[in-house]
Amino acid sequence: MVALTGGDKDTKAPQLLKAKPNNFQTNFSSNNIELVFDEYLQLKNAEEQLIISPNNGLKIKAKIKGKKINLSLSGDLKANTTYNINFGEALSDYTESNLLRDFQYVFSTGANLDSISIRGQVKDGFKGDFLKDAIVGLYTMPVNDSCVYLNKPDYYARTNAQGYYQIKNIKEGKYKIFALAETNNNKMYDNDEELIGFNDVILDLKKDTALSVINAFRALPSKIKLKESSLKGNKIGLLFNQKVKDVHYQIIPKTNIQLVDKINTDSLEIYLKEKKDSISIILTAEGYRDTVLLRNEKEKKKSTLRLDINNYQNPSNTIYINSLTPLTIVNKDSIYLKTDSLKYIKVNTKLSDNSKVIFINYAFEKNKKQELIIADSALLNSNMEHNKTLKYQVKNYNEESFGNLIIHTTPCTHQIIYELLSADKVVYRLISKEENINIKLLNPGEYRLRIISDENSNNSWDTGNYLLKRQAEKVNYYPGNIKVRANWDLEISLKTK
Repeated sequence: MVALTGGDKDTKAPQLLKAKPNNFQTNFSSNNIELVFDEYLQLKNAEEQLIISPNNGLKIKAKIKGKKINLSLSGDLKANTTYNINFGEALSDYTESNLLRDFQYVFSTGANLDSISIRGQVKDGFKGDFLKDAIVGLYTMPVNDSCVYLNKPDYYARTNAQGYYQIKNIKEGKYKIFALAETNNNKMYDNDEELIGFNDVILDLKKDTALSVINAFRALPSKIKLKESSLKGNKIGLLFNQKVKDVHYQIIPKTNIQLVDKINTDSLEIYLKEKKDSISIILTAEGYRDTVLLRNEKEKKKSTLRLDINNYQNPSNTIYINSLTPLTIVNKDSIYLKTDSLKYIKVNTKLSDNSKVIFINYAFEKNKKQELIIADSALLNSNMEHNKTLKYQVKNYNEESFGNLIIHTTPCTHQIIYELLSADKVVYRLISKEENINIKLLNPGEYRLRIISDENSNNSWDTGNYLLKRQAEKVNYYPGNIKVRANWDLEISLKTK
């Protein structure tokens, strides 16, 4: 005997069976529309989600009953006009909430439907990824620059997984176009976390049009804000919503400071010489002032000091050992090399200026097995955590162990920033105007190459600003991975603008 089941789970969105008047109806003159679907329905946030375009004073109300939706229109319909009612994310089935995204009901009060369409792609201008579910909207001219902040678009579509969009049934005319990667799905640009993209020119649509890629960017917030703050052990952690230069601080009660780190970034780390149960910190920067009260978080059981070794060695045979917190070398004699002949050799050790990196240097012998040993409790961090015995296998490398990357470019009037990425981490950075770039002594492996047009020569990528009509600086990626092999010169060619 086999137990009865409910069958496969429903994963399909509702489908329209019929409409009265018909979808894509011409010579439309009704104020009421009935839509019949193949499943029981639910309608969410209809007032926010339903957009009728062009919107010239028309109002729309939606009522749902079983498998039917009744729409009532109030206001005057313009003659010889094609209207598009877009449901956004309001419509789904009742049982499984399968979303029928951006369902459209289209009609014309004249004998013909507007038939112009536009298509294109949207991508993250810095990361290079094509954006899924971005809103691409058209605003009918004339409109002012604030339209994207205050109003929903007259026509819109969403991008698919490859960043493609297509907007249909557009009336011939002039439009502004925007792309938004939203956080709240209200189809307006009203959040610092949202990405925006725009064309520098107004579109004059007279026929079906394919547009170039729209590069979206996250603009700098208009005001500095503190996003996160914490006091853990002897560490104060502060995270701002943007890079902050010349931030000043005053700690109350006054206490001695061991280290201040990550200055002129979006975060600030302050390590105190002594633990405090609570403190107040007064923060000031250009146009910003705030006082934050911090209480020390409940102390967890002491954990072992965690370290990250960079065995990504270079011809200088330097090993880097990284820590998230400042370190103290308690006993340099407890850091040594063990060779295959069971010799124990002392190595040179040095701390970085911020005490978070230990540099270990030694003329490692070629073709010999060697093991770096950091004995128990040789290191101590600012939270009074010691290390347990650590052992790392190390090798000797000479120039033949590395590869070289040679980049041939076209002439360019401004400098270019070249960044090699491994697992999205920048492992090599070079700024140059030269037409031939030679990056030597790269560790063998696969990399991505990011090319940034540093048009203002400030040695960093600058995002855009819509109100100032400033696009983000252009970022391109070399197609495919760059495979660096040992003792090999890899040559590639680029076009730079």
